[in-house]
Amino acid sequence: MKAQKKSVAVAELQKTIRRWRSCKITDSTISKLLELYLGLTAYMTDEGVYPVENFYDIKLSLRFATTQALVEAVKQCRSFKFILNDERSRIQAFYSPLWRDEKSENATNHSTVPAAVPQNLPQAFAQTFAADNIYNINTKGDSSEEELSPSGDEPSGKISTQKKIVTPDSLAAAKDFFHIINGVPAQKGQMLTPLINWFQLHEGLTRQHACENLVYLVNELLIPYFAGQARFMKSNHTGRLCWLGNLMKSAHGQHLLNDAARESRKKREQTAQANRSTQRHNRPLCEFEWTDPESGLRFYDDAIEGVVNIPDEAQPRPSAEAVWNVLSEEWITN
Repeated sequence: MKAQKKSVAVAELQKTIRRWRSCKITDSTISKLLELYLGLTAYMTDEGVYPVENFYDIKLSLRFATTQALVEAVKQCRSFKFILNDERSRIQAFYSPLWRDEKSENATNHSTVPAAVPQNLPQAFAQTFAADNIYNINTKGDSSEEELSPSGDEPSGKISTQKKIVTPDSLAAAKDFFHIINGVPAQKGQMLTPLINWFQLHEGLTRQHACENLVYLVNELLIPYFAGQARFMKSNHTGRLCWLGNLMKSAHGQHLLNDAARESRKKREQTAQANRSTQRHNRPLCEFEWTDPESGLRFYDDAIEGVVNIPDEAQPRPSAEAVWNVLSEEWITN
């Protein structure tokens, strides 16, 4: 993928930023638009455009409140160009003039709308994208300001109250998707092994615990995420791989990684606590010492030495004050 312009003059960028400010775009939004304008290649196609399929992931990466907020900001700044479908009723993609020449678009079967005249975009562009509300539960009655039909079958401006539901088919398809990745060495090395490495590096884990983190990430977070997306069932395997790759590069992907790390850490702590509790209740010889149920080692607590191991051949500890003398190999009571 090559940019149309390999360099941008500082004066040109300053002029662009001043124009955005004149359009009443906030500084925080300007920084996000600059990233799009200069090129977020992870979310582009080979033709240098941002396709509608990646809008949701872009929204997460740049921390827009909704996908609609992303689209409105791109329209408002008047520096990007939109690609419409044949009926000119839906956005297919948008692109930065730094990455794609308008002349190259003339060779396609789609229509372009110059960003300089966003008021001419169809009213249907006021739609939001249902992916924003994957886990949303509508508690406002029979209307929602955030979600429209993802298929575009609803009349323009009509609000859909349909909730996102993970169906058995979508859940099975999401599980099968990750099983395929795990079964193909090249795809596993590309998609899953880097995640294991990330857990091992950032959490300071053993390889086994890093793999356990990955299992939690896939089973508890990624599979439900993809199963809840309407467009997942419409994508082929290659498209799903690209989607997964883009997701894990985004801010939302980082959030999922941190969630998996935190929950797995909590689970390991709970397991260790349960093991310690089991140890402290295992007193087969006497009430003044414990035996590890897994290793069979005997031990007791000492205020100075901490945990002290007891030889297998030693007599049961006679009292809570008794200390094992390693030289005389006997219990000493002060």
